[in-house]
Amino acid sequence: MSPRHFVDHCHHRQRATVDLPGVLRGIGLTGFKRPARASLLWFCLAAVLFTACHATSSSPTAVPPTISIAAINTATHTTVPPTATVTPTSMPTHTPTVVPPTITPTPPHLLTPTPVHPGVFASLTPTPVPTLVNGLILEDFLIMDEITRQHVRAIYQQGQAAGRNPHTFSKLGDSGAVTGYYLTRFDYPPHYTLGDYAYLQPVITHFRKSFQRYGVAVAIGISSWHVLDPARNNPTWCAPEEHMLACEIRLHNPSILLIRLGTNDQSSAAVLQRNLRRIVTYTIEQGVIPILATKADRYELEYDTNNAAIRELAAEMHIPLWDFDRVAATLPNHGLLPDQVHLSHSDRNDYTDPATFTKGYPMNDLTALFVLQEILAVIAEEKDVGLEIGD
Repeated sequence: MSPRHFVDHCHHRQRATVDLPGVLRGIGLTGFKRPARASLLWFCLAAVLFTACHATSSSPTAVPPTISIAAINTATHTTVPPTATVTPTSMPTHTPTVVPPTITPTPPHLLTPTPVHPGVFASLTPTPVPTLVNGLILEDFLIMDEITRQHVRAIYQQGQAAGRNPHTFSKLGDSGAVTGYYLTRFDYPPHYTLGDYAYLQPVITHFRKSFQRYGVAVAIGISSWHVLDPARNNPTWCAPEEHMLACEIRLHNPSILLIRLGTNDQSSAAVLQRNLRRIVTYTIEQGVIPILATKADRYELEYDTNNAAIRELAAEMHIPLWDFDRVAATLPNHGLLPDQVHLSHSDRNDYTDPATFTKGYPMNDLTALFVLQEILAVIAEEKDVGLEIGD
């Protein structure tokens, strides 16, 4: 077990908590009289403790596409993703063609895009409200020049021709994404209050149910080289020859992919960049807009070489860069827990509470809304860009 994986394992085992009243409410046991309810409560407690004591760090259990409200109430960095019986949503009805993981590292050149009309995006264009987050403006943490904006429109149009769902996004990431703190709260109104950022609600509505979804492209301990390896897929949901990203795109049919990797890539920044280039290329080939995100941790020590490689690749391939590391720099301890790996969190994403603006996950989630809002605005721009994908 590598040092990084050991940190993940210990962190998840130590922070596991159980909200028993929430469990009873979730399964409809709140109507029982006090003696019966007490008996049931002790029975549930015994069952939970038995399960926790027998958890292992072996291969992760199948990650279902969605999670329940109980998973949000008890959100922790668990070592086993939550299980649910919900079937995958927004699945294409056709039989997918599995693309092998050996991808040519040069983005494909596709047809010149045609103008995009706003349509359903009309109400999602940026609202003339200052987009300040801890003193930062949007351009500080979303890097997207005009060439990149044109590229985004071209990828989106190619995806629409392929039948991608404009109302879905998917997640690709390691243990930082396998938690109820990562974006999921926006699908459960009691767990967030936007306050002065209420103008971002249309973004939440537009991508409803994508926030709560873990998917099959997130897993504890993965690095960039695992993503296109079929041996690391989720066998419950994926075909044997599918890598996790092909499987996720088939199941969820997203138009956008949020990519946060790099913490577990300890070999070299050059290897990380090479692997990410293949991942981004494959994503573009599928007509899905890739968004590369930087990370808050300094697991490769003070040199921060992996974030530098991510920034360089985003500029090279003309894809959006969600530079969360810039936001983390405004937070105590860089927005990290004492383990110096995972982001800090709050009980709710309450953006009327000043304390929320000192925590890693709430700031991650808020800036994600800004990023998604701007992507929708770019898609809605009515321009004949004359750009081929890959330029």
